[in-house]
Amino acid sequence: MPLIRMLLLLTASLGLPGCFATAVVGGATAGASSMHDERTIGRQLDDVAIATKIDARLIAERDMPSRWVSVEVIRGRATLTGFLPTRRHIERAIYITKQIRGVESVDNRIKVGMPKIRNVLSDSWITARIKRQFWNDKLVSGFKIHVNTVNGKVYLQGVVNRLIERQRARDLARGTPGVTAVIDLMQSGDS
Repeated sequence: MPLIRMLLLLTASLGLPGCFATAVVGGATAGASSMHDERTIGRQLDDVAIATKIDARLIAERDMPSRWVSVEVIRGRATLTGFLPTRRHIERAIYITKQIRGVESVDNRIKVGMPKIRNVLSDSWITARIKRQFWNDKLVSGFKIHVNTVNGKVYLQGVVNRLIERQRARDLARGTPGVTAVIDLMQSGDS
């Protein structure tokens, strides 16, 4: 059954302009991390497919600088982070996201404005450093917990079963130089 979903995901992505690479990379990531993720493989693939569709719709939208928006989907719950130039752009991005089949809710964390290049580089460095800490930690899985950083604010998402893992992830993120805040969007494995 999981192989069928993977094939459907890849087939569906072929019809979406500009998303094929996202689907392949996302699908490969879901496959590689599936043994560490608390979600079923089917749920992971569904979430990747939903995120890919959201990305594709945002990219296809006229006058939408979506390159500054990150989309993460966990159990049908979409989180949007990043920047868009106006409140109207943000409202449109939320509307588009809600229209995608399988989206259960939208958590908008998009800010009005444009990212500064030094912030983008700093945020990328922070994310990479936190992920490396997760991969090297005995309590936290770098595969289960997704990290996104916007202006020094770190968003942690994923599905974890143990409270100690969740707390350790927050502590590692908070202790990383450059982090201004940690937003815990993680879900428990029984949700």
